Amino acid sequence: MGRGAVNLIDIGSVGKLPAPWNQHSQRIRHLLKFEPRDAAAQTPHITTLSVALWREEAERDFYIYQGLQGSGSSLYLQNYDYVRDHYAALSQRGDPALAATWFERSQLVSTERLACRTLDTILLEQPSRPYHLLKIDAQGAEYDILRGAEQLLRGDCLALQLELFTLPLYMGIRLLPEVQAYLADFGFALVKQYPAHGTFASQHECVFMKADAATSTVGRAIQAVYGLAH
Repeated sequence: MGRGAVNLIDIGSVGKLPAPWNQHSQRIRHLLKFEPRDAAAQTPHITTLSVALWREEAERDFYIYQGLQGSGSSLYLQNYDYVRDHYAALSQRGDPALAATWFERSQLVSTERLACRTLDTILLEQPSRPYHLLKIDAQGAEYDILRGAEQLLRGDCLALQLELFTLPLYMGIRLLPEVQAYLADFGFALVKQYPAHGTFASQHECVFMKADAATSTVGRAIQAVYGLAH
């Protein structure tokens, strides 16, 4: 890391680099990570911020669920009624073990009040550099975070890696088709959709890129990481 061309923002950055970037760290110049429950830290090529992001500056409840080592916690409430009403059909989707334990794992353990900020505002406070790739895994809050990053979307950002739901497992979230339509207004097209995963096969990792991304060295590097290079 540090010698590449791609400046990457990783929101919901639990643990190491997300796939497929964990196999291509040499292509990254700088990594900006957001995780509200991690400690802030700074190294020459990695900045970690303990900040929750949202579509506006506001205080929001952060719901911590039983999960697997805290996974599944979100700025949204779990949609218990939807799962209960459709469980017979949902339980036939995806990993049976995950389906069988959804209610147990989705028990609310605690609620924290977080001061949320927008990504655009945070970037104004950081050293000036172009960020080319935005990756978000925020348990249903991807659309809301994008709403607070519209300056970035209109500017240097060439690609997005988003984990998007096709089922409303959290109350009030925007699903994949809605997010896809929203991003089209900024010139982003869905170029790769990974197989469904998660409980009830409810979500996909999705890659969006601007049409002219391949005209730049950085854009071609991003395409290569996702296996999209021609």
